[in-house]
Amino acid sequence: MPKRSAKDLLVELEEQFLNIQKKISNSKEKYLESHQKEYEYTRSAYRQKKKKLEAATKKMREKAETARKSGSNRAKNELKKAKAATVLLGNAILEAAEIMKTAQDKLNTAKPFQKKLAARAKALSDFEKNWEKKQRAAEKAKLDRIKKRKTALKQKKSEN
Repeated sequence: MPKRSAKDLLVELEEQFLNIQKKISNSKEKYLESHQKEYEYTRSAYRQKKKKLEAATKKMREKAETARKSGSNRAKNELKKAKAATVLLGNAILEAAEIMKTAQDKLNTAKPFQKKLAARAKALSDFEKNWEKKQRAAEKAKLDRIKKRKTALKQKKSEN
């Protein structure tokens, strides 16, 4: 098995680091966006059901008024149907409100998570900057050592 140099390991570590950083930034963008879409969708569904409920309630009031005035069995049956429709829509709106509340809770928990991801991405970028500085300093120190060795060899040869 061939021996791997430190430079190869360093390149591999840098690639892994960049991949992790890219994944974190992508997940940050997608996470909040998906929860925002889910919240918007449930909010619009809630509003639609609420409008239907209001229309059904209005219709029920009108039917109740006509049933009260006429007193016919047909009007009473229509009133029963309108009441049943209102109850069904009321249940649907309660369910939609619960779904919207859940989506809103998810969205609210997603925001602090996004802040965490942003902090991690910032820490990774800071680490990357420090890493580059350390690498440059290490290379400079290596070059300085090589220069010192060469000058020491030259002085030794000139003394002999």
